[in-house]
This record gives sequence, structure tokens and C-alpha cells, in this order.
Amino acid sequence: MNETSENLTRAKAWRDADPDPETRAELDARIQRVEGAQARGEAIELEALRACFEPPLSFGTAGLRGLKGPGPAHMNHRLIQRVTAVIADVLRAEVPDAAERGVVIGYDARHGSQALAETAAQTVAGAELGVHVFDDYAATPLVAFATRELGAAAGIVLTASHNPPEYLGYKVYWSHGAQIVPPIDERIAQALGALPTAVVIPQARPDDAWHVHGEALRQRYLQAIARPPASEGAHLRVAYSAMHGVAGGLVKAALAAQDNVELHEVGAQARPDGDFPTVNFPNPEEPGALDHLTALASEVHADIALATDPDGDRLAVAVPDQTGDWQVLMGDQTGVLLADFLLRETFSADSPAGAAAPSARAFVMNTVVSSRLLGRVAEAHGVDWEQTLTGFKWLWHRALQREAAGGRFIFAYEDAIGFCPTPRVRDKDGVAAAVAVTEMAKAAKAAGTALHETLMALYARHGLSINRQISVQLEGEGAHERMNARLQALRDDPPVTLAGLSVTRIHDYAAAERSRPDGSDVEPIPLPATNLIQLDLAASAGTSSPANGTYHVSIRPSGTEPKLKIYLEYLGRAGSNDLDSERAAADRVLEALGNAFI
Repeated sequence: MNETSENLTRAKAWRDADPDPETRAELDARIQRVEGAQARGEAIELEALRACFEPPLSFGTAGLRGLKGPGPAHMNHRLIQRVTAVIADVLRAEVPDAAERGVVIGYDARHGSQALAETAAQTVAGAELGVHVFDDYAATPLVAFATRELGAAAGIVLTASHNPPEYLGYKVYWSHGAQIVPPIDERIAQALGALPTAVVIPQARPDDAWHVHGEALRQRYLQAIARPPASEGAHLRVAYSAMHGVAGGLVKAALAAQDNVELHEVGAQARPDGDFPTVNFPNPEEPGALDHLTALASEVHADIALATDPDGDRLAVAVPDQTGDWQVLMGDQTGVLLADFLLRETFSADSPAGAAAPSARAFVMNTVVSSRLLGRVAEAHGVDWEQTLTGFKWLWHRALQREAAGGRFIFAYEDAIGFCPTPRVRDKDGVAAAVAVTEMAKAAKAAGTALHETLMALYARHGLSINRQISVQLEGEGAHERMNARLQALRDDPPVTLAGLSVTRIHDYAAAERSRPDGSDVEPIPLPATNLIQLDLAASAGTSSPANGTYHVSIRPSGTEPKLKIYLEYLGRAGSNDLDSERAAADRVLEALGNAFI
């Protein structure tokens, strides 16, 4: 069979099995174009047909994500049937009493998420497993919480989080309430690849055996993430935006339960809307995404401003600086502030939780592209610090291992504004983070200060941390190959100096080892292999500068497009008495360091 026949055969098999008339018709049109050219003896262009199948969507850092369309390279009902059926099979083999425990299924407000969630639920029921669904949209952290709270075998949420409006997604939690990691995701992928295209997948419509959850479960979640008041009497004015997502109701209810919180909401962004009409890109980290929020914060003279992303698992924080201008905090800034606050809250002498020494070693965590300042904060509090690969699935995979060995989870975060302030939800949680940040801001106000000043004091105590991110987009034919070639060149011929700095250490996560630039002093990296390179740099001996701390560069490819993602960090020395001069000097070096990779 030649290439054209092979592509047509697999395309027709998928088309005939596709239950969705829209994507079935789209694939059929592509098939007809190829067959028409074949019948006329014209040159056959297979690329549009192959694009439906190659490469198939795979589980990334947060599950499956892609554009709606036909074939396994896109999000569609047939793909959801297939992957859910495979998950059901693996659950039966791996999770005791999986059929009785059932699967939790939720969805966000994106166009198509609810319909795909219904297909997933019907597939789970068709596999004769129990089904737990919600009476409305469900924020992602609520699904993660429900998976554990209900004792379910797994949880599935149809969401593409903060991706553009045209994207759809599918995220999976296992019976422990954390996202799947190898070998489970690999087993699912292998079984999915081996599943015949035309296989019949049983579907079952809703019936009395389906468990529908509503306000009672939401209240249990809100009780789980509530925090004791951090201070008495401090009144906090909060500006908030749901960014057209599904977390607004939960955030408002959660903050209403905390004492002395006055909430002002961006009304134009309050209603869930998959069109995201008031933002160009529904990601709180994008420039301009928080303009409505900071405008409201200025208008009402808020103490802090908060925004959850469309599925509610991430939180953006903005605070006024000493001049009153609103500054949007980077994830690392909010992360170290929260870590310091939660550790003080947990282990202070007047805290009930800290009155007795913890029975096991407490720990905080972040990812390898997040700030190393967390390590200094942890050391000051006498707790452990660890970094994992990028993604909360890896943070909680390791946290579960540490808990099994007797460790005590306190906090985890990643630089992309994802925070987990409670072990009750084993993923990033924008709603729980909003509660924690609010209490942190109240504590600062009660002490006569504000979060911006708290952050500056933290820098003075532990060292200034400056973080920058750069994306290098590669265009044209062979872009992916050029992207990988640039990383390989760094491995093969690592630099000795960059931007006037000396390279002191190279961390090659693909080889799982670190060494000096000359290849000596090799140490293993005890993490799964991934395509990431890090460089540690410092000023040459004898150099005099206000910014004589250490510099760090992390470089990895994007998982979805030909783009290099570069993370830069400056980490200053503790006890600085001139943060402004140090910041200005470090900014100049970071700019030169970034330009070295563009």
C-alpha cells in the first residue's frame, strides 16, 4: 500500500467512527480533496490530511491540549472517547474498587468543554464505572479536591486553562488526587496508540446511577481552603477579576468567609464567557490582561488586586508600590512571599500549629525554573526545600513521596503564578491562593505595612531576586530542528563566559548530570530526564559591582511550538542595604545575558 492509500485508509476509518457531524464532515472534505486529485491524475497534497493525525496529541505538563478539529492531532469527541476508554481500562487494572469509586468529571466555560465532558462521562459509564458530575461549571481545583474528597478512582476536567479561546483541553487526576505522571501516562499513551481506529466504544446516557454534585460539595471545598484570621481588626479592600472564567463564585464565597474583607469585582469580566471578550489573551501574565483590574483597584483604593485565570487554578497578584503605582507581581515574588508567610503562620511560637514541634521534617517546593530564593527562605525557617521538573504534576509526585516517608507538606509553587497553599488540593489552586494572599495582606496591614514593603524587606533579609523570561520564536521550515540544534550546541560546546560573567556550572537535565564547563566535577541530577539546560554564572574574581550575586539561565524548548523559552535569575547576597542600586546593576547584566541567546 502506498503513502496515499495508507493516509486515506486511516482517515476513512477515523471519519466513520467519529460521532461528531462537524469534525466528521471536515475530515471527509479533506479525504475528498485527496481522492479528487487522485482521480484527475493531479499532484496529491497530503499535508492537510496528515495534519489531522501527526503528531497526535500527547499528555504534556497539564494533560492534553489542542485546537478543535478532526483526528488524533486535535481535540474532538472521538479522541475523548478513545482516551477515556483507555483510562477506564487502566483504572480497572490499577485502582482497587475503581468501578464503585467512579470518576469525577468537570468542565470549564470554553466553547465545547461541556460537550466533551458529556462524552467523557458517557464513556466512563459505558465502561461500567461510576460517574460523578457537577451541576454547573467546575473550577479545576474543585475537581482535584473532589477526586480525593469523594474517594474517586480518578478525576477528569475538560479545560485548556489560560490558552487562547480556540483551544480545548483534558486533564487527569489519579486516585491520590494528583495529576498523572509516568508510568501511568505512558501506559495510557501506549494503550491509546494500540487501540484500533474503528473500535466500538460503548456509551451510556445519564441515569440514576450518576452522582450529581452541587452546593454541598462546593461548601466542603470552601471549608477545606479556609484559613484562620492572620490578624485581628485589619480591614482589607480587595479588587478582583474572574477574567471571564469559572472561579468567580468560589473566590467571592471564600473571601466573604474571611473576616474584614471588602471585595470589589470587575463586573465586565465576572460572567463565564468562552469568548473572553475583554482580553486579547485570557492569561493573567500577558501584558495588558490585568488593565481592567488595576484600573478598578486604583478607583476603589484597594490594598491588593487579584485575578484568577479562566479555570481558576492560577492567581495573579498586583500591589501598590511606595509611590502608589500598581505593580503586577511575578509568580516568584508571590511565591516567596507566600512561603515566608505560611512558614511563619505554621511555626510561630503563638501559632497553635507551631506550639508543638512538627513530627516530621517540613518542606516547601518549587520547580527548576523558579526562584532559588525559596531555598534561602526555607533555610531561615529550618525546613527543607526541593525543586522538581516544570509542572505541578511533578511537584505533587515528589510531595507524595516525601509525605509517604513522613514529611510534612507546607507549600509549593511554580513561576507561572501557580500556588498550592494547602495539602487538601494536590494541584495549583487560585482560589485557595486568593485566601492565603488576602490573609497575608491583612497581616501586613495590621503590622502597619503593605505587601510591597514586605517583599522589599524579604529581599533585604535573604537577598534580591530578579527574574526575567524571554521567548525566542523560530520561523520557517525546519524550525523545530533548529531549536533542538541550538540546545545541542550548548551541550556540545558550552560557553566559558557570557555577558562578562564566568560560567561556573552547567546542568544538563537530558543527561541528568551537572558539571563544570570543562566537564569535571560531575554530579548526578536526581530527576527524570528532560530537555533543559541550566547555566550558573558569577562575576569574575575582583569585579566590583553592586550586583555581585549569582546569575542563572534556564533554557528549554516549548512543548507546543518552535520556541526556546529562556528563564533568567539574579540572586543577590543577603543583607543588602541598597536594593535600588543593586537592582539597576543586575538589570543591565540580565539584559546583556538575555541578548546573548536571542
